[in-house]
Amino acid sequence: EPRPYQLTPLLMALRLDPVRLLIADDVGIGKTIEAGLIARELLDRGEVRRLAVLCPPPLAEQWQAELREKFHLDAEVVLPSTVTRLERNAQMGESLFDLYPYVIVSTDFIKSERRRFEFLRTCPELVIVDEAHTCATGGTQRSTQHQRHQLVADLASEPNRHLVLVTATAHSGNEGPFQSL
Repeated sequence: EPRPYQLTPLLMALRLDPVRLLIADDVGIGKTIEAGLIARELLDRGEVRRLAVLCPPPLAEQWQAELREKFHLDAEVVLPSTVTRLERNAQMGESLFDLYPYVIVSTDFIKSERRRFEFLRTCPELVIVDEAHTCATGGTQRSTQHQRHQLVADLASEPNRHLVLVTATAHSGNEGPFQSL
């Protein structure tokens, strides 16, 4: 049972076409639930067929469990340690992002040029980016941060893609990174 306040992002999302939403709630409020409600509704309505969650590797299994237990979505975790096994099931020339409709992908794994272009070519209609603040740029920009930012910018450049950004630290007092997010 979602809490009433967790329905607010869903109601906001249903007024958007495509959904482009930043969920920036405090830690422990239920951002995963809020994003999952949006995903489940878009899937149930037939507005999307596939879903990708981009997150830091330590959060991948947590996302997988939440999607399975609360939303009945069996998502495959795509990490450096799982990609070889997952690709074995693909036909020649088939991307694992075509093969599996629901994936949870390590942002750091997919941000490299080689993987990013494959992902962008076969990307699902709905992408949820967890810990989205790590994709912001500004100030002292590290190479990995720039690659994450470029990945999300590339995802956003597809005008019909639904994109939900999730973070507990959207604004750290520095306006530049917040504006880039």
